[in-house]
Amino acid sequence: MWIKVETFLHKKAGYLLLVPAIAVLLFLIIYPMVYSIWLSLHTWYLSKPQWFPFVGLKNYYVLIFEDKVFRIALFNTFILTGVCVPVEFGLGFLLAILLTREDIKGRKFFRACFVMPLAITPIVVGVLWRFILHPRYGILNYGLGFLSIQPIQWVADPRFALISVMMVDIWEWTPFMVLVLYAGLISLPREPMEAAKIDGASGWQEFVYISLPLVLPIIAVAVLIRVMDIIKMFDIVYVLTRGGPGDATEFLSLYNFRIGLNYFYMGKAAALSWIIAILVIILAQIFLRVVKLEKV
Repeated sequence: MWIKVETFLHKKAGYLLLVPAIAVLLFLIIYPMVYSIWLSLHTWYLSKPQWFPFVGLKNYYVLIFEDKVFRIALFNTFILTGVCVPVEFGLGFLLAILLTREDIKGRKFFRACFVMPLAITPIVVGVLWRFILHPRYGILNYGLGFLSIQPIQWVADPRFALISVMMVDIWEWTPFMVLVLYAGLISLPREPMEAAKIDGASGWQEFVYISLPLVLPIIAVAVLIRVMDIIKMFDIVYVLTRGGPGDATEFLSLYNFRIGLNYFYMGKAAALSWIIAILVIILAQIFLRVVKLEKV
């Protein structure tokens, strides 16, 4: 009997070793997800913790069809994503290509400079740029003064608040695109490029027909990471504008924070969290189909 038990344990040892990891996974991920789904189907206020009636999909319906601020936050989030991600990708790809050229002097220095914004926490980035964008003492308005341009209320004027957030995001995350795309470009196999040169292909043809298709999966991953990250951006906006002035910089993640921790509507906040998650999943699937990553 002991031999059978020992044989059984030996065969199932791998599964037994997974038990602690599965338990942690269930506790830290699965249970909060299930609880947030349950919470989104109830009306629960932190001010009334003992009262949580079941309302079904009412929280989702109210957010999507009746909440004006949600629609503004959704629109602002799409504008931010639609501007920042293409600009970051375009600048990042151009700089990554320049860094691969051996005739560029100081490449190591520039690579080190590109890492610096990524090493700064977003809260510190927000505080730093709040000083830079200060209407009176900020260095940006100080520089504009030499061009005889009147000081701009960067974060207090609704016309410039969203632009200010875009500038900060592009400054912070373009280096991410540079490093990821640079790593992808220098890791490409050299044989196809050498064969193309032997066949008489120009530099542009080599890039369009060989380098770009090979690096397309890396491009897809980098852009997808940025899209998912920018949709849930919170800390920089909170430090810079806190959603203002008015609703000029109200984004989904900031509005979710406001609903849950300012107004204490936890059921509605949970519903908005799942709306954001579903939105990210839909955008990811659309993007993967567009670039046809499965066939690359």
